[in-house]
Amino acid sequence: MHADLRLAMRQLRKAPGFALTAVLTLALAIGANAVVFSVLNALVLRPLNVPHSENLFMLQRAFSQGDSPSQSYPDYRDLRDRNHSFESLMSYDIAGAVGLDTGSKSPSVVWPYLISGNYFDSLGVQPYLGRFIHASDEHGKNSVPYIVLSYAYWRNHFNSDPAAVGRVVQINKHPYTIVGVAQPTFRGTELFFAPDLWAPIVDQPQIGGWDPLEDRGTHFT
Repeated sequence: MHADLRLAMRQLRKAPGFALTAVLTLALAIGANAVVFSVLNALVLRPLNVPHSENLFMLQRAFSQGDSPSQSYPDYRDLRDRNHSFESLMSYDIAGAVGLDTGSKSPSVVWPYLISGNYFDSLGVQPYLGRFIHASDEHGKNSVPYIVLSYAYWRNHFNSDPAAVGRVVQINKHPYTIVGVAQPTFRGTELFFAPDLWAPIVDQPQIGGWDPLEDRGTHFT
C-alpha cells in the first residue's frame, strides 16, 4: 500500500494541473454530500423537536387547482371550535419582517411567527424562562400584548439576561411585554425557518399593518 501511495504522489507531482483538478473535484463531492446529508438529517433523521412529533398533522384545503395548507382565520376558528377528530387545532403564520424597539438603541428587524393562543400548549413544549402565550390570553382583535423570544434571539440581543422577561418593547410602535423565552432546541414548526420571536396572531392588524382576521377570502394562516 505504501508503494502505491508513493507512486500516486509521484504521478501527481508530474501533472500538477491534474492534481489540482482532482483535489477540487474531491472538495466539491464532499461539499455536495454534506448538503445532502444536512437536508436528510433535517427532514428524516431529526424531525421537528417537539414531543410526539409523529402525531402532528397539517390540514390542507382542496381547490380546483390543487391543495393548499393555508386557511383564512375565520375558517380556522370554525375548524378549531367544531373539531372532534384531533386533540387540538392550532394556527400560525410566518410573518414578514417587523421592527422591534427595545428602547436602548435603533430598532432591529426581526422575523416572527404569528401564532394562535393555543400554539405552544398544542405542541406540548415548555418555556426556558417565564411563560408562553395561552388561549386564555386572547380576547379578540389586538388583545394580547405579549411576545415570546427565541432562545437564540434572547442570547444574542439580550445577553442571556433573565430580566428580559417582563420588559416592555415595541413592535411597529405598539407595546408588547416579553413573557417568556423558548427552549434552545425549539425552533418552531418549520424545518427551514427559525423565528426570532412568537407573537399573537390576533394582533395581526397591529403587527402586520393589515387586517385579514374577518376575511374568509384571505388565506394566510
